[in-house]
Amino acid sequence: MEQNIHLEEITMHKLVLHKVGNKSMDEGVRIAKNLFNLKDDLKEILMSYFLSSFKFEDMYEFNHEADLSMNEVFNYCSNIFDNVEDNFYDQSINILQHLYDKSNHVKIKGGELYVAYFKDCIVEDEMVDAIGIFKAENKDTYLKLKLDEEDEWTLDFEEGTDISKLDKGCLIFNKDKETGYRVISIDLKSVDAKYWKDEFLTITQVQDERFQTKAYMDLCKEFGKNGFKEEDKHQKVDFLNRSKDYFEHYKEFEETAFKDIIFEGNYDKLDSFEAHKQNFQEKLGIEDTANEGFFISKPVVKKAKRGFKNNIQLDTQMEIKILSSQAQADGYLERGYDDSKEMKYYKIYFNNEK
Repeated sequence: MEQNIHLEEITMHKLVLHKVGNKSMDEGVRIAKNLFNLKDDLKEILMSYFLSSFKFEDMYEFNHEADLSMNEVFNYCSNIFDNVEDNFYDQSINILQHLYDKSNHVKIKGGELYVAYFKDCIVEDEMVDAIGIFKAENKDTYLKLKLDEEDEWTLDFEEGTDISKLDKGCLIFNKDKETGYRVISIDLKSVDAKYWKDEFLTITQVQDERFQTKAYMDLCKEFGKNGFKEEDKHQKVDFLNRSKDYFEHYKEFEETAFKDIIFEGNYDKLDSFEAHKQNFQEKLGIEDTANEGFFISKPVVKKAKRGFKNNIQLDTQMEIKILSSQAQADGYLERGYDDSKEMKYYKIYFNNEK
């Protein structure tokens, strides 16, 4: 099932703003005395600021190497969901302190920490509440232009937060608590965001159809890059085209059928693929669940297939582009060696030029 998150009806019911510094520099924290008074005009601006940066693609869940119950943010959020009226403020302080404890690298910036409580989120056709944790780190300089009493312009500046882009943030939905809730987050790819994902939140991607489709297509792409000899580029392109065609044309992934179609009894290459697959999964720390099958995520295929190169570049300033695996299957492309010229060649068959 594709990610099904709708926030058209979402409403913000509680908000608190704390300050968090860098622990390695002993900057400390500043705890808010009260919750924000959410006026309608401010609420609308803040909602846009908090939510507009999310892409709603990859879904995550809280995790812990020993036991889920030992994940700090998971516990703080569970306490809020259990009794938001009594627990929200105190648990927001716990979240603040935990973030401060993990902000112990010199490159981690201090900033404002917003903790919010939302209602009316639709996740996979279920109405649920959500907790938002947002951090604003970067400041911009804004010019202030105004008229004085003598109708003369005065120019000044002030430092503030650019509300068009959130630096870090996550939404925790009150769904699937037993497996670590459902979590979406921004800024998981930058170098300094590793602490946000792995140390502060400790979340891992849910191995749903989006994850499975992308992981297996990445595996095929990497095998195409590293699993063929230099002189076997036509076989490499054929493998990549066959793999891409499979994900484009089938609704469900079935690993045995995939291997039969792609390798057609070439057991040496299949064994090489299996060894590469094991190394690939160990490197990423993911489980081998592909043999159980999964629905293929077509949006992921559309995005991932761009990385499947289907061209053969030659040293004679020419390039052969093969759009489908069928071209080689039908014998339209042959590779050989010309003794008289002492050069390799490709022979291409066709009926008409376009």
